[in-house]
Amino acid sequence: MRAFIAIDLPGKIKDSLAEIQGKLKTVLPKVNWVKPENLHFTLKFLGEISPGQLSNIEKIAEEITNSTADFKIKLTTFGVFPATHIARIIWIGAQLPLALKQLVERLEAKLAESGLPKEQRPFKAHITIARIKNPLNPADLERTLDQVRTDLVYTNLEFNSGEITLFQSTLGPGGPTYTALKKLNLRII
Repeated sequence: MRAFIAIDLPGKIKDSLAEIQGKLKTVLPKVNWVKPENLHFTLKFLGEISPGQLSNIEKIAEEITNSTADFKIKLTTFGVFPATHIARIIWIGAQLPLALKQLVERLEAKLAESGLPKEQRPFKAHITIARIKNPLNPADLERTLDQVRTDLVYTNLEFNSGEITLFQSTLGPGGPTYTALKKLNLRII
């Protein structure tokens, strides 16, 4: 099965991000928008895993969440990957709280010890809101990004991350479907 570990978003944050997507759809019509119910912070993409690996991953994640305090995430940035002139992903990001950075580092280290490959790219705290299949005009895209960045300054998109979720991802003709396999609460302080 194809799986990943993520922080699911509260409904009000998903609603706010759906509003941002709605505004962007008028200026970026040829973009594949992530369904609001699928919006999340990926902590670790696992790829294809076996049932045996799933059980081990659950144990590792539970061990880490039992010793990790909950923390706040504030969405403050907006951008594209890899760069404006060759954009493939539109994302909304957060300042990287130390607790989130440490959580990801611990997951990476423990999962690598169990045989899963370590992510080679540095962690970027972001939520993918759209995928770009066809090239966009870089100047138009940059103007749009600047407007959303300005809007984010005046919008309070902050939430408490009280749990992480192990998701299964099933690819289909209408896009991926995510199924929560296990929710693990962070320690409340």
